[in-house]
Amino acid sequence: MISLPFLFALPSASQEKPALLKEVDFESGDLNAMNLQAGNEDAIAIVSSPVRSGSGAVKTVLRITDPIVHKGQRAELSDGKKEPLIEMDHDYWYGLSIFLPDGFRPPSESDAVLFQWHSQQGGPSPVLAIRVRGEQWKITSDATPDKRRKLAVISLERGKWTDWVIHVRWSSSPDGFWTIWKDKTEVVSETGIITQYPEERGPYAKFGQYHSVDKNVSENTVYFDEYRIAGPGANYESIAPRP
Repeated sequence: MISLPFLFALPSASQEKPALLKEVDFESGDLNAMNLQAGNEDAIAIVSSPVRSGSGAVKTVLRITDPIVHKGQRAELSDGKKEPLIEMDHDYWYGLSIFLPDGFRPPSESDAVLFQWHSQQGGPSPVLAIRVRGEQWKITSDATPDKRRKLAVISLERGKWTDWVIHVRWSSSPDGFWTIWKDKTEVVSETGIITQYPEERGPYAKFGQYHSVDKNVSENTVYFDEYRIAGPGANYESIAPRP
């Protein structure tokens, strides 16, 4: 487990940025690029403030009174299971910015799951997840049947955008890896590990709110922006939030 982040030199940008497999910056005013899972129509909406870059971001609202959707209360945006095609044993990059308002209250009885990767067959837990527990960010993995592994615990910050970049090779054999940066600081780096269940394709990504309310926390709002995916040949600069 890594409890304290450490500074490092960011990977340098190439002269030509590799093509992105997906880019959702919410500038177009619609949500057609993502699959939506929510109990109420107003749970997911594009807003003009706060934004990480440009003029749009997405706001998610979860309430304890929301109906159950797919066995849980959620307000999530999801990639399709086939688009973009995520192949096993290939390198991928993911980027996402998350804004927790000053009024965000962590649930008292569970983790609030805000960014996660699920196997194609819908395993019981995400193979990789960025969560909030108490006053901390928590990064976890359930890529093996043994037990959940805690990869990092980092102090929580509200009222600002938090930028996440993930470089990963999805593999069901111990030759996978992942490196995770928070606000340009490397917080997780593991190699020679299992990162995905033995399936034909790699996992699909989801972000939004899941398990972020309970009997003591009746409502939460979280904002997201600058979502990108890139494949082999990409680098940090090609996936990071735009100025």
